[in-house]
Amino acid sequence: MIAAAFRVMWLSLVRDRAALTMAFVLPTVIFAIFAAIFSGAIGDRIRIHLGLADLAGTATTQRLVTALEAEPSLRIARLDVADEAAAVRAVRRGEVDVALVLRSDLAAPAGADKGSAAASQPVLLIESPSRALATPIALGQLQRALNDALPDVVLSRIVADVERSGKIGPDERTFLDEAFAEQRAKKEPFSFTRLVETRTTASGRGNERVSYYAGAIAAVFLLFAAMQGALSLVDEREGGLADRLAAGPGGLPVIVLGKFLFLLGQGVVQAGLIFSAAALLHGVDVSGHWIGWLVTSILVSAMAAGLALAACALSSTRQQAHLAATFGVLLLSAVGGSMVPRFLMPPWLQQAGWLTPNAWAIEAYQAALGEGAAAALPAWGVLAALAAVGLGVAVGVVGRRTV
Repeated sequence: MIAAAFRVMWLSLVRDRAALTMAFVLPTVIFAIFAAIFSGAIGDRIRIHLGLADLAGTATTQRLVTALEAEPSLRIARLDVADEAAAVRAVRRGEVDVALVLRSDLAAPAGADKGSAAASQPVLLIESPSRALATPIALGQLQRALNDALPDVVLSRIVADVERSGKIGPDERTFLDEAFAEQRAKKEPFSFTRLVETRTTASGRGNERVSYYAGAIAAVFLLFAAMQGALSLVDEREGGLADRLAAGPGGLPVIVLGKFLFLLGQGVVQAGLIFSAAALLHGVDVSGHWIGWLVTSILVSAMAAGLALAACALSSTRQQAHLAATFGVLLLSAVGGSMVPRFLMPPWLQQAGWLTPNAWAIEAYQAALGEGAAAALPAWGVLAALAAVGLGVAVGVVGRRTV
């Protein structure tokens, strides 16, 4: 009976081309779209459209313009404007995400007072509330360009502040400016620009950023596909077929086991297709931990199958099961990090994410592919428990209904 139930579900899927496409083609397509969107929308791959207007036209502002135009994380558009108001209008119209207006010389002249805003703050940043994320990115890139390409200018402004306080005189200021210019001419790095060393946890085997989304999308579609397959429990019950199946060897619990095995196998194939697309399109490498990937995919598929069968067994009508298959899965996926990474969520929602199967599925893939099987054991345990509980509930409910 287990083999018969497996074969019936397989034939139903193969004969329905729309369902076959939804099960094995759509997940790969959706993953490719999400990976393309999110892999270029976080971290150092964000490329904001930065408008740049050099109204001062001095040597220091030209050096800053050159440094910003060489920055690969920015898309620079030179604004042909005559004043600050025109730059504001360009940002308001959406021509650029954010604009920088260089309105005076960046270097503070010796003996200068703070004077006007243009002199004390030579760079004007114009932001739009609708693109607020662009502001901190632009400020960060501006600060990096100043430190890397114009460290002498940054130091000259610090020295100007010290001079205004009366701690040094014009002679000392001139000496320091000459020393900074000499060091820049020798192309020797300034020590304050090299205070921070960056070290990554990436193993270097592949695109680990995209591997997150591969696991996240796999969790979503395995749940969706399992719910669609498990709906056959409700259809059989409403159509009267369940009564006839209950009279067979083993009764309905055996039928549930057959469906569980089919959904498990279907899930592993879906996960394989998604990660194959990740490998071909984005260089994700699972070869170093392929056993961990396989175990994770089996457990995630089992979890999805168990929970789907339990939800459909507990549903009194097809409408109830359909709600669980759509809104339930979408809610779990959103909170669990399949739609947006959980580290971007509020702290309380990050903690709530651990109550969803999606979070544990993503954690299992990340740990198995990043650190190996030992690191994935806790997540594997949770997934196995969810699969066992779901299958147990499904078998128990259909068994009780046949008594």
